[in-house]
Amino acid sequence: MTKRAGERPPGSRAEAEVPVDPWYEKLILDFRQRRLCAESGLVVIKGRETPWYQNRQGRVRYYLLPPYKADTALQTMAVFEQIIHRHSGMHRHQGGLAIYVLEGEGYTIVDGERFDWTAGDLLLLPIKPGGVAHQHFNRHSSRPARWLAFIPMAFQECLSSEVVQLETSPDWLSLENAKENAQPGTRQDYSASSQNAGFPRAIVGEAKEAGGTTLLDALFKLRDEYRRQSETGLKVVCGPDLPWERNRQGIMKWYLHPGKRDTAIRSLVVYVQEIPPGGKSGRQRCPGGLVYYVLDGRGAVDVDGTRYQWEQGDCIALPLKNFGVEYQFFNLDGQNPARYLTVTPNFFEVLGVDLGSS
Repeated sequence: MTKRAGERPPGSRAEAEVPVDPWYEKLILDFRQRRLCAESGLVVIKGRETPWYQNRQGRVRYYLLPPYKADTALQTMAVFEQIIHRHSGMHRHQGGLAIYVLEGEGYTIVDGERFDWTAGDLLLLPIKPGGVAHQHFNRHSSRPARWLAFIPMAFQECLSSEVVQLETSPDWLSLENAKENAQPGTRQDYSASSQNAGFPRAIVGEAKEAGGTTLLDALFKLRDEYRRQSETGLKVVCGPDLPWERNRQGIMKWYLHPGKRDTAIRSLVVYVQEIPPGGKSGRQRCPGGLVYYVLDGRGAVDVDGTRYQWEQGDCIALPLKNFGVEYQFFNLDGQNPARYLTVTPNFFEVLGVDLGSS
C-alpha cells in the first residue's frame, strides 16, 4: 500500500493533538480509595449498635450493605438480619444467596414450592432465569423468627439481578409514613425488564442434553450439570444433620463447600466454627473477604496484629488485601464455648484459593 504524502502512521499524532485520558487517573484514585477503606473501615460491626428498619419486604437491620454503608472494611458482601412476626412481603430477585436461620421455625415459598426450616438451617435460593419469587412465613404467632441473609454482590451484578416487589409486608402499614403506600397483598412490579417478561424462544430444541466432543459441547455439558444441580440439589441444608470435623483451623461443620455437589447453589462457602472455653482457632493467612456472625459467646480476633473484641450478635468482616490478612480468633470466656458462622464467596475454582494474595 502506497503511503500518501504528509500522512502519519497510526499512533504518531503530535503530542499536543492527543487529548488527555479523563479516566485513567480517576481509576487509580478509585482503586486507592478501596484499598484505604480496607485498611481503615470497620472490622467489627456491633449488633447492639445496628438499627432496625421497616421496609415493604420486612423488618431488617444491615451489617454490610455496599455501596450505601461505606464505613465497613469489606464492600463485596451484603449481610442483613430480618425478623418475621407473621410473614414477610414477597419479592423476586436472582438467587445464588444463602439465608441462615438464627431463631424460630417457619417456611419459605419459592416459586410456589414450600421449604420448611428451623434454627440452625441454611436456606438456599437457586439461580434461575428471571430470578426467584419468594416469601417467608413464621410458624408460631407467639414468638418471632429471625434469619441472616448473605448476598455476594459481584455475583448479583453478573446475574443482572433486580428486586421486584410483588406483595407488601403486613408490618409496613404500621408505620405512619406508609399510610399512603400500597395495601398488603397489592402487587407492584417495578421491574426494568417487565416489558420483556417471559422466556425467550429457543432456536434449538432443548429436549435432550448436549452431546458432542467439541469445546463448545463441553460448555453445554457444564450448563446441563449446573442446571441439574440447581434443580435437584438441596434447597435447605439442615444444620443438626451436619457432622463436625477437627482440622488445623479448629472445630467446624460445613454447609457449603467447593467440594460439595449436593446443594442447589455453589456461589458461597459457609461453615460454623466452635471454639472451646478459653480456647483459640488456628492462625491463618488468607486473602480476606470472609464475613463472620457471632452466634454465641464473646472473644477477640487478631487481624494483622490489631485486636478487635466481639460478642454475640456482632458481625466481623475481614478486609480484602492484595497480600492477604493474618488472623486468629480467641474465646475469652473460660466457661462457655463460642460459635460463629462464616461466609465467603466461592471464587476459589476460577480465581484460586489465594485470590492473588500470598
